[in-house]
Amino acid sequence: MLHSVSLLDELRKGGYEASLITTFNAYLPFYEEVVLRRLIHAGVRHNVLMMDADQYAHSIASHPPQFAGRSYTLMPVKVGGAFHPKLIFLTGKDKGLVLVGSHNMTLSGFGFNREMTNLVRIDGRADAEGVSLAQDVWAEIEYWLSHFTSDVPDQIRLMVRRVREFAPWMQSAARKDGRVRLLAGRPNSASLWSQFANSIGGDVDSVSLTGAFFDRELNFVRQVANDLRPKRLTIAVDPNTVQISPNARTLIDISLVSAKALGVDEESDLESSRYLHAKGIFVQQEDGQAIFASGSANPSAPAWLSPNLRSNVELMLAYYGDQAHSAAEATGFASIAGMPFLCEEDWLAIRENAETQTEAEPPSHRSGVAVVEDFRVLLDRNLLSELLEPKFILFSPEGITLGQSTQPRPQDELVIVEFPEADLLAASALNVVVDDRLVLKLLLHHCKEVEEQSRSGTQRRFKEALQSLESDSPNIEALIGCIEKIVFSEATEAKSVASVKASASGNTSEDGLTEPGGLAIDVEEMTGRRPKKRLNHNGDFGYLLDTLIYHLNLNRSAPTEHVDLMGRSEEEQVGADDDQDEESYVSRKQEEILTACHAKVKTLIYRMTAQLKAFVKGEQPLEQVLVRLLAVLAVLRELRKCDGRVTWVEKGKTTVPEEVRSKLLNEIMFSLFEGEQSLLHLEGLGEEIQSSDDVARLKGLLLWLAWDCRLAMDLRKQFNESQESLNSRLERNAMVLALAQMAHSEDVVLEEAEESIGGFSSSDKSWLRNIDSLSQWCLAVRKNSSKNTWPEGAEPGDVALSRNIKSWDLRIVATSTPSRLSLIKLSKDNTSLRFKPTHLDIARLI
Repeated sequence: MLHSVSLLDELRKGGYEASLITTFNAYLPFYEEVVLRRLIHAGVRHNVLMMDADQYAHSIASHPPQFAGRSYTLMPVKVGGAFHPKLIFLTGKDKGLVLVGSHNMTLSGFGFNREMTNLVRIDGRADAEGVSLAQDVWAEIEYWLSHFTSDVPDQIRLMVRRVREFAPWMQSAARKDGRVRLLAGRPNSASLWSQFANSIGGDVDSVSLTGAFFDRELNFVRQVANDLRPKRLTIAVDPNTVQISPNARTLIDISLVSAKALGVDEESDLESSRYLHAKGIFVQQEDGQAIFASGSANPSAPAWLSPNLRSNVELMLAYYGDQAHSAAEATGFASIAGMPFLCEEDWLAIRENAETQTEAEPPSHRSGVAVVEDFRVLLDRNLLSELLEPKFILFSPEGITLGQSTQPRPQDELVIVEFPEADLLAASALNVVVDDRLVLKLLLHHCKEVEEQSRSGTQRRFKEALQSLESDSPNIEALIGCIEKIVFSEATEAKSVASVKASASGNTSEDGLTEPGGLAIDVEEMTGRRPKKRLNHNGDFGYLLDTLIYHLNLNRSAPTEHVDLMGRSEEEQVGADDDQDEESYVSRKQEEILTACHAKVKTLIYRMTAQLKAFVKGEQPLEQVLVRLLAVLAVLRELRKCDGRVTWVEKGKTTVPEEVRSKLLNEIMFSLFEGEQSLLHLEGLGEEIQSSDDVARLKGLLLWLAWDCRLAMDLRKQFNESQESLNSRLERNAMVLALAQMAHSEDVVLEEAEESIGGFSSSDKSWLRNIDSLSQWCLAVRKNSSKNTWPEGAEPGDVALSRNIKSWDLRIVATSTPSRLSLIKLSKDNTSLRFKPTHLDIARLI
């Protein structure tokens, strides 16, 4: 008998943060009021529902959704046949869940029908077979997005792809499981039947199959008989509900039996009245091998055979060997051959079904989806093709007219329609009318609201902690904890080994409902500048950079509940008469917060310096160190912005002690400015990293840190300057020279540095101007090397460059003799570079 598996039971275990569900048709109130509510209650906040485009049109016309485009993403998928897969894909940081079955997103599909659903739990990175299955599922999702959603705005496809970002384990190594395999049918690809039949390697003893819909000509059944030539082929149907041609009775060597008992609890006499919607096929070879597949595909030609544009999109899960036998026993397929033959009464019911079968009326208007962004509506330009003088009408979820417009504005591949902000905030749909006739109905997708739902738990905690910096009670521990978790999490983190667990199931829940068992952003190109691209990062890391570097996702409003250092709300602070004891308490509290902040910051910088040291030893790749350093510097800048601006940092004190800043700067300078791979030589990392906007922003933040540490070129020779003082001054000058060479010809670098420094001192721009001037001077020195002074006149503090190697870095002269020039090397081993004077040209800094 079928084993019951409840989606509720899986959700109660927790650990999932995103869901993607696909269906042919949907009763949207059921999804919103039952399924979505339970997903959100279980912590699954980012949710996506994909459905067939024609069924989407019927659904939004008959039962308009209330929360689509705000609490979840609803996407129509248009294919030549039908978009027919039934999939539930739950993702979390350490695990996943894949359900492939026959259930639609309807009350019947989840509650009353006899359905069959396969459940596969994926236990993280070490579950190589499970990871492989999830990757196969996601490959199909990507194919659907790329080929069947051309008129859907990119912003909505991005929200679908966000589901994958909640599953970092999907990037780990996979291993195909010979016992479980995903079968996927789609237009102009290998047919579902060829994928299934190619796995059969011997003579076939028996075939058992069932389904609710057969093609009129019974082409699929004939194909099975012709290709496999089984000794026995049995088709199980529910005569009261099945859609099959009465001509099936004339098929030779094929038995049709009554499936009234399939998936039925023998103790319940009423169960047989439930609609049989399950689909599956079980093949047993003469050598004992077996294959069992179940899922969305009915036994019809559009589902299994058609290789052309009119074929369906389907998903099936196939089991092989012992797994196939076990699944067939569990679902009752192993007993199909012994079920009773159809009687005359059954054939009469089948004939009546065939005579009453009608095609659904096509919608009287087209439908789709549009995006609300920055108080305007964006829709695909092709949706309005051949429409003369369209009128655009906004509607609320309750069907109330909110506003109208007749002024669409083309922009590239989009059309923009502007409305008042208040109207758009309340709107859920946009109707396009021509001559008072509805021609297009679009659901509105509110990008910012849905995007907030797509935040992982780590991202939400990070945002709340970052916002708390502006309050009287900052959550420093949570902020640094999130930073460490996001920045220093290892991609190769070990997980416990577990195998794929799979079961086929129809199911009834305890409360009566049956339930199925690296964002890359383009950076705007400025005039005269080569366009730059962001690197692809995982979801949490990308969100951190978006927030701290690109300012895309953080609303800087204070937390909802604002309390002071004594834990009082704003209402409790009104009329309070703070005496000296209270002032003393506040002062002590400020000191405690600042002390805790210093401890956390030191830990963060210690971890970053450990990464830098590991790079020097060859234990960390440079690209990984660079992106981590970008995040750490961005956090330090955010903390330093609190100095003198928030109540918990007293005047004259700082969130990041100067000695800690200087230690990090020195570690960076001694780690990342020497060798073939350094911030001065990124060629070996490839064009993507070398010219990325992220690396340019890192360089700008490094300039900010140098400014914050008061690093500057010092050409003054002190009277009776000791050798130690001279060496220290020249070493600091060498750092400034290296930074100037790092910054040359990079507009983004200087812009990031200027913005960062300006956030602390709008009047102090001379330091950055000096760096820029030095950068231009270095370029001029390279260009006019033959006009520089002779090396015989070199003095400590001069700048040396190679006469023969154009890519050679400019360096500070440490010592000079007639036979040797010693140049400063930015490394901790205190070694210098020595050359014969004839190999170098010398330029003097003034």
